[in-house]
Amino acid sequence: MLFKIPIKYGLLACVALSFLAQCKEKTHYTDDTYFGSKVMVLGHRGMGELYRMPGNTYEAIYPVMGIGGDGAEVDVQMTRDSVLVLFHDHLLDGRTTCGGKVYDQTWAEIKQCKYYALENNIFVNSVDELFSSLPNLNNWYFSFDCSKVDNDVSDIDAYRGQYLRAIKRLCEKYNMSNNVFLEGSDSLLVKAQELGLTNKLFYFSGLTASTIDYAASRHFFGFSTSFQWLYDNVDLAHQKGLYVMLWSPNNDAQNKEALNQKADIIQTDDPIDLLRLLNRYNYDYIIP
Repeated sequence: MLFKIPIKYGLLACVALSFLAQCKEKTHYTDDTYFGSKVMVLGHRGMGELYRMPGNTYEAIYPVMGIGGDGAEVDVQMTRDSVLVLFHDHLLDGRTTCGGKVYDQTWAEIKQCKYYALENNIFVNSVDELFSSLPNLNNWYFSFDCSKVDNDVSDIDAYRGQYLRAIKRLCEKYNMSNNVFLEGSDSLLVKAQELGLTNKLFYFSGLTASTIDYAASRHFFGFSTSFQWLYDNVDLAHQKGLYVMLWSPNNDAQNKEALNQKADIIQTDDPIDLLRLLNRYNYDYIIP
């Protein structure tokens, strides 16, 4: 049997549903962190995986600053002659016109490599090129993902030393040691401490009671971790004085979850949405 609902009650129901929807849309997401600062918004490899330009390039990174972001996460490799290169993997094959290992080649060879991209002439960049090209460089922050450095070398300790010294020289050249974070394994971070790097060090690991105690004992600055590795231990990390950098939400729901998880730094593939959630998006900027 069908029941007829009076029109006035139907209208009231519609109004109520509309009101509830508006309330949901107006949910306020705070960017206040445990340590009293604002959530730092870093674009993942620039504007994120869905942006039309390849990540880890100037073309993908500089728009993040334009829309209101604090900086970018980038992946950093190294050439045979100690030039730091913005590239995700230690192998060039598949994504560029070049092949082979980054570390087996000089910068003179690598800088000729073009990305397979929607636009022509998008070249692999060095970190030096990026830093020299960005206006107001010292206003921005960068997290160097060092977790994918080439481990297939004959002397890994010597390689890490060469890699970290190259980072130290570059940061000192541009006065960016305080603005460049390093994410990596415990052995890489300990080596950085031994070599006197003053960058903030983020342990690339899950948040367990034991890893939190270890990071605190080694005086690391914090953790670089994913949603799957939090294990409900963000509060414990904070209590030990450790910051939590979370990667890489790629949509509205995941950005909200990153905020709900109380992350201090968020590397996002959707920086536009996250900045809008935090009322920090620059609507005057025209994205290229």
